[in-house]
Amino acid sequence: MSPSGKQWLDRGRVMLHGVVYAETGNRVAPLRWARQAVQMTNDLLGQPLCSEMELKRRNDGVAATREAVAAERQGAAQAKREAAPVVLYVTDQDFRTRRKIEEIFKGREIPFQTNDVTEDEASRSWALTQAKKAEFPLVFIAGEPIGGLDEVMQLDVRGELSKKVFG
Repeated sequence: MSPSGKQWLDRGRVMLHGVVYAETGNRVAPLRWARQAVQMTNDLLGQPLCSEMELKRRNDGVAATREAVAAERQGAAQAKREAAPVVLYVTDQDFRTRRKIEEIFKGREIPFQTNDVTEDEASRSWALTQAKKAEFPLVFIAGEPIGGLDEVMQLDVRGELSKKVFG
């Protein structure tokens, strides 16, 4: 809505509020009942008809809210930190589990590196020992062993996966 259109709408709201909530003419029962019905409807609709002072308070609140949201977005953009290194150790077995873990990372926009240790006995042994697991795939975040698919899913469900990666 254009600024001039909003000004006209606001003027109309304030003017109707003055008519509906005026004390003059309340001795006439039908007029009083009609006003009461309009007042009740106004309350049920969230008071679109309001005094000029209330309208100013609302507009100031909206402006303050918009400023707060803008500041929050700017702060979030500045606070967005670099992702911790995420490494997915895999072998040439169990492609389904590997794909599920990769889908979780992609769904959360988590950058990761895949390290195939099928031919590397030393790396395979190291990863299994560090993670205290017996099978691949295994996930490490910032060098810390997380585990397999079950552990990654639990972290994701609790909302801790993104926290671990992005801080």
